[in-house]
Amino acid sequence: MKLSTRAFIPASLVCALLLAGCPIASNSDTNGPITTQSTGGEGGNTGNGGPYNVTGTLGSGGGGNPGTNTVVATASTSGIFKVAIGSSATLSITFVTSDGGTVQGLGVEGLGTLPADWTGTKTPKVFGCQTVSSGSGCVLNLTYTPTAVGPGSFTLSYIWLNASGSAQTLGGTITINYLGTVHNHIIGTPSPTGQINAVVGGPSQSVTVNFVTDDGYSATALDVASLPAAGVTAGWSSSAGLPFTCASVSTGNGCQLTLSFTPPAYESGTLTLPYTYVDNAGTAQTGSLNIPYAATTDDTAVGTASPSGQITAVVGSGSQPVSVTFTTSDGEPATNLALTTDLSSLPSGWSSTASSFTCATFATGSGCQLPLSFQPTSYGSGTLTLNYSYVNDSGDALTGSVNINYTATTNDSVQGTANPSGQITSSVGTAEPVTVTFNTNDGAQATNFAITSGLASLPSGWSSTASSFSCSTVSTGSSCQLALTYDPSNSGTAGTLVLGFSYTDDAGNAATGTVSLPYTTN
Repeated sequence: MKLSTRAFIPASLVCALLLAGCPIASNSDTNGPITTQSTGGEGGNTGNGGPYNVTGTLGSGGGGNPGTNTVVATASTSGIFKVAIGSSATLSITFVTSDGGTVQGLGVEGLGTLPADWTGTKTPKVFGCQTVSSGSGCVLNLTYTPTAVGPGSFTLSYIWLNASGSAQTLGGTITINYLGTVHNHIIGTPSPTGQINAVVGGPSQSVTVNFVTDDGYSATALDVASLPAAGVTAGWSSSAGLPFTCASVSTGNGCQLTLSFTPPAYESGTLTLPYTYVDNAGTAQTGSLNIPYAATTDDTAVGTASPSGQITAVVGSGSQPVSVTFTTSDGEPATNLALTTDLSSLPSGWSSTASSFTCATFATGSGCQLPLSFQPTSYGSGTLTLNYSYVNDSGDALTGSVNINYTATTNDSVQGTANPSGQITSSVGTAEPVTVTFNTNDGAQATNFAITSGLASLPSGWSSTASSFSCSTVSTGSSCQLALTYDPSNSGTAGTLVLGFSYTDDAGNAATGTVSLPYTTN
C-alpha cells in the first residue's frame, strides 16, 4: 500500500500515543514553529531563527537566522530488501533530524495495512517517538517473511509536531522495495544427449549445452571458467572461447554454450564442466555437467545405451532395464564383436541375463543388443564402463568402450534426535538447553527441510531464538540443528512438545514427520 505524502495524523492522536505532551509556541521560542511554507515563519519577537521548513528551503522569520531542520527516515538495507522463502528478516527504519536538533511527537502511518508477509513488532496502527534527534533513539523494526516469489513495495508516511503542538500538514515518506526469493539451481543439458561420438579424421561433432534453472526463477552470474586440460579431454573446444558467462539464467534457450568435439585419436571418457553462479536468493553456488564421449575410427563399433543420459533408480523400488545396442559408425558391417568386461563382476546393482555377449556380425538396427538391469541396494552413483573388441570391415582388430552414468536414490526419512534424550527435566528458575538434530536414516541427502508446526506457539516454559526453522539439505552431522530452552515457571508442569516438519527425500518425494519431546518439572 502506498500512502499519500500528505496523509494527516491528528496532533491529539500523536500526543496521546507518545505521552509526550504537545509543545506550545511562545514569544520566547528560540525558533519559529515548524511550517511547510518557504516564506518567513512565526518566530517570537526575541526569536533567533526562522521556521523549520520540511521541504529543505530556508525560512526567514523572527528576525533571526533561517532553520533547515527536517526528519529523515533511512532503512537498514539500501536498495531492494531480499529475503528467501522459508526465512525471516528484520528491516530497521531509523528516524533522525537533518541537523541533529530535536523535534517532538513523530508519528508513522500505514503500519495497520502493511502488505502480506510484513509485520511490525506488535503490528501497531501508529508508531511514534516522543523525541527525534540524532543516533538510534527512534527506530521502527519491520519483519518480512515471504511466502511467494516476487517483488513489491509500500510507502510509509510520517509526520511530527510543530512548536505550537499541531501536526505538520506535510511530513515525509519512505518507500520500501522488497523481493521474495528462492534457493534454486542452474542445470546444464547437452544436445545431443547421451554419449557423444565422433570419428577420428571426420567432421566435428557439435554439442550445445542449454542452461536453465530448476524452478523457472532467475539466477545470475553463471560462469563456466575453462575446459579441463587438453591432455585429459583432447579434442574438445569452444568456438566462442572460455570463460563463458550469462548475466541471467531462467528458462528457454537464452544461455547456451556451444562446444565442438574433434578427436585427434581414438579415446573415450567423460568431459566434466564445472561452473559457478548466484542463485535467486543471492547465494553463491557451484555445479558441474558430465558429458560422456567416445572417439571412433573409420568403420568403428559404437555402443549406445537406452535410456540415454544418466540412469536413475530408487533403492528398494524395483529395477531399471537398460539396453546397449552396438552398430557401426558408417553402416558397413563389422564382425566378431565380443564384450570383454566380465558380466558377473559389474558394479553393485548392475546385472545381465547374459553370462557373456558376442555378435558374429553387426551394422545397423538392433540386431546386436546387450540386456542390462540396474537395481541398486544402496545410495550412490558412478559410471559403468563396458569394454569390447571387434573386427572392422577392413579386417583390423579394434577395441572400444561405452560409458553409462548412473545414480541410486533412496526414499529416505528425516529423523529428529533431542539432546538431552528421553524426558526433559528442569526445575523452576533453571533453564535447560535442548537441541534437536535432524538427520536422514541412511545418510543420503534430503532437501527442503522445514519445521511446519509447534515452533511458532511453544508450550509454557519453552522458548527458541527462532520463530521458524529450515535447512536446505539434511544428511548426517549437526549442520541441521534447532536450539530450544526449557525454563519452567511453575512446579508440576509436564507435557510433550511435538514439532511437525516436512522435507523432500532423496528420490524427490515430498514427505512429513514429527519429533516428540516429553518434559516435566521437578
